[in-house]
Amino acid sequence: MKKLKPKGIKTLKSFHLLFVMMWVMGVVVMGIVYFTNPKSGDELHNALLTMRIVDDFLVIPGAMLTIITGIVYGQFTNWGFFKHRWIIVKWIVSILIIIIGTFVLNPWLELCLEITTNQRDIAINNASISHYFPLISISAAIQSIALIFLVIISVFKPWKGR
Repeated sequence: MKKLKPKGIKTLKSFHLLFVMMWVMGVVVMGIVYFTNPKSGDELHNALLTMRIVDDFLVIPGAMLTIITGIVYGQFTNWGFFKHRWIIVKWIVSILIIIIGTFVLNPWLELCLEITTNQRDIAINNASISHYFPLISISAAIQSIALIFLVIISVFKPWKGR
């Protein structure tokens, strides 16, 4: 398989880093939105809507494009997919974050958004909102820490060879 030349690798790395930034900062923003401490149903709805917009325009595209550029990295550079333990850790953690975000957090966010859309001011006291809104934010904080961990191991490249 033909490998990328140095200029191609730098271009790929630039795009990969841009997509990682979209993903990480999107998740961080989703976690921060919780701390706006909505005091009314409208504020809560706007906070959840902000999370949805950030998820749709930063987190999801950032995650998917990071995975795609990661696949290109594995295929067309000498890094490979399983050559180093730190790369394996990145793949496992990245896929877990995407699965949890898609199948756990996204449905919670959709449920809360639907409740606030239908109930507005009384939604602030809804039991489901009281349960899921903090969980969404705590999960976003945990995902932020995990993504920052992935950035750190990408820089330091521990556990080099297999």
